[in-house]
Amino acid sequence: MAPREALRELLTCGASAFPSAARSFLAAHGGDPGRVDRAEGDLRALLDLPPAAVASLSAHEREYCRRLWVLDDAPLGITLAGPVYQDNPVVYVTRTFRELTGYALSDVRGENLRLLQGPDTEPEAVDALSEAVEIWEPVTVELWNYRADGSRFRNRVSLVPLPDDDGMLANWAGLQERVDC
Repeated sequence: MAPREALRELLTCGASAFPSAARSFLAAHGGDPGRVDRAEGDLRALLDLPPAAVASLSAHEREYCRRLWVLDDAPLGITLAGPVYQDNPVVYVTRTFRELTGYALSDVRGENLRLLQGPDTEPEAVDALSEAVEIWEPVTVELWNYRADGSRFRNRVSLVPLPDDDGMLANWAGLQERVDC
C-alpha cells in the first residue's frame, strides 16, 4: 500500500488498531516503531506546544496529536487542523512537514495553511480544496506552495476529514508531499 493511503488509514482507524498498524507502517518506512510505546506518556512532554495549548485540546484532538507525534518522521508531512468553524487553524504539524516547509510549529499553530500559498499557486487547486472542506469530502490536489524562506515547491496535498468522539467530522488531516517536476 502506498504511504499516502496507509497514512489515511492510520489516521482514521480505531484506537485499538492504531498501535499495531503504526508499528508496521514505521517499520516498513524506516521509522522508529518504538515511538508507539513512547507515545503513551504525558502528551505535554511529547509535543512542542505550550502547556496551555495542550490543555485546550479536546480529547479527540489529543488522540490525533499523539498519532501525529508517532508519525513525526513519516515520508509525508502531516498536519492536524480544525475545528472547521474556526477557519481550520493548525493544531499540530509533524517534523516532516516542518522540514518540507521550513516553518516551525510555533509559526503555523493557529494559522490556516493558506499561508503556504503564493503568486504561482493555482486557483483551481485552491478551489478544489475549499470545496472539499465545504462538503466534508477527502481530496488530493497538486499545487505550487511556498516555504518559509519564500522558495516554491510542488506539493501533493490530501485532505482527510477526521471524526470526533461522537463520530461527527470535526477536524482535518492534511498530507503533504513534495513532487519533483
